[in-house]
Amino acid sequence: MNKKTMYIAAAVIVIIIVVAIAGAYVLMNPGGGGGGGGGGGGDTYTVTNATSLQYEANVTSGGQTYTYKLAGINLGTDNLTIRVDLLGGETGNWTYVLIAGEKKAWMSENGVCTDVSSDFTNQWTSWGTAWTGYVDALKNWSGTGDYTYTDASGSITVYNIALNPTIPDSTFVKPT
Repeated sequence: MNKKTMYIAAAVIVIIIVVAIAGAYVLMNPGGGGGGGGGGGGDTYTVTNATSLQYEANVTSGGQTYTYKLAGINLGTDNLTIRVDLLGGETGNWTYVLIAGEKKAWMSENGVCTDVSSDFTNQWTSWGTAWTGYVDALKNWSGTGDYTYTDASGSITVYNIALNPTIPDSTFVKPT
C-alpha cells in the first residue's frame, strides 16, 4: 500500500468517526419541545407543546365586547391550573382560579372572593371548557400577532399571546 492510499484511508476513517460522534450527540441531545434538535438553537414551543400559556381575548357577542385575561400552567397534565379575569363586564371585574388536580376553585367579584370548590364541576364546565376552546382554536394560530376566529359565542380576537412564559405562583392562589 502506498502512502497516498494510506492517507486517504486514514482520512476516511477520521470522517467516519467524526460523523458517528456527531450522530450520537444528536441522538442523545434532541433539544426540547419539538425544536432545536441537533444541538443548535433553542426550544421551539407551540400551543400544542407549551406547558404554560398567557393571552388576552376580546369576545364580541350580541353587540357587546368582553375582555378576558387568561393564564394557565401545567398544560397537558391532570393538574391544569387556570386563571380567567373578566374585565369590565356589566357587573364589574370577575376572577376565576381553578386547579384541576385539587378540584379547587375561587371566584372573585369586584374584589370579594368566594371559595366555589364545592361547585368545582360546574365551574370547570364553564371556565375549563372556555379555556380549552381558546387553546384548541389557537392551534391554528401562525405563531405571531393576533388570532381572530368565530365560534358559537361570537367573534373572538386573541392577542398578547405568550407561549411557555414563567408565570408567578401568586397568579394561581385565592384572588383578593
